[in-house]
Amino acid sequence: MQTNVVIDHPKRLEDEIEGFKLDAVDDQKNYTAARLRLCRDSQQGEPVLFYTQELSRNFKDPRDQFGNRHLIKVFTPGRFQAAADEVITGKFQDALLAHKSTIPDYSPMTDIHSTRMNLFLDAPTAQFLEDDGIRIDGLSEDFNGIESVSATPFMDAVAHDATLIKRELAGLRGKLAFVKDDMADYLEGINVRLVNEDVFAEALARTPKMPAELMQSYLSIRERMNTLEGQLGHVQSTIFQETAPKIRMPRAVEFLRPGLAVAV
Repeated sequence: MQTNVVIDHPKRLEDEIEGFKLDAVDDQKNYTAARLRLCRDSQQGEPVLFYTQELSRNFKDPRDQFGNRHLIKVFTPGRFQAAADEVITGKFQDALLAHKSTIPDYSPMTDIHSTRMNLFLDAPTAQFLEDDGIRIDGLSEDFNGIESVSATPFMDAVAHDATLIKRELAGLRGKLAFVKDDMADYLEGINVRLVNEDVFAEALARTPKMPAELMQSYLSIRERMNTLEGQLGHVQSTIFQETAPKIRMPRAVEFLRPGLAVAV
C-alpha cells in the first residue's frame, strides 16, 4: 500500500517536499502538500504545532484564479488533536472524487482535482504526535482510505449538469459586463469594472436618468444569473451529500465527532 504520510529527518524533509511537488508538475497532476511541524515557544518553551498546506490545481483549469493556495495554521498545547483533525478535514474537502480527474466539474466544495496528496512530518514532530496519542500510521491509512472513493454514472450526470450551468453563467457574466459598460456613461464616481454588485446597485439607485432599455437588460441578466446560481448550489449540494457518506473518515474522528462527514 502506498503511503501518503512521509516522515524523515528535518534537513532532508524540505528536499522530499520539493521533489514531490516537482514530480507532480512533471506528471501534470494537481497536488496537495501538507506539513505538520513542531516548534517551541521562545518565551515559555511550550510546544507549538504549525500546519501548512500548499495546493496547486493548475492542471484542472489553467485559468483558475485560485490555482494556487497556501494555508498556515498554528496549534497550541491542548489543541494538538485539532491539528490532526485539520489535516484530515482539509484532505477530505480536497479529495472528493479527486482521482477522477477526467470529470471536469466535480468537487462540490472547492472544485479541486488534487491527484497527488502527501502529508510531511519530520521525525521529532512524528514522535511528539505519537506521544500525544495521535497515531501516525492511522493518518496514513486514513489518507489512502479517503482516496479510494469511486465515481458513479449518477455523479457523471450531475457533474455534467454543473458544467452546463457554469458555461451559461460565464456567458451571462460577459453580457452583463457589456451592459454595465454602456451604463457607465450615466454613472458618476465609480468604475463599473472594479466595484462589486452592491456598490453598483447603490449607484444605479442614485441615477434616475438611466435609460429604461439598459436597466431592463441589466435586471433580466441578473435575474437569470441568480436563478442559475441557485441551481448550481443545489447541484453541488447533491454531489456532496451523495459523496460524503462514502468517504471513510478517521476512526478517532468518527467516534468523537460522528457528524463531521456530512457537516464539513
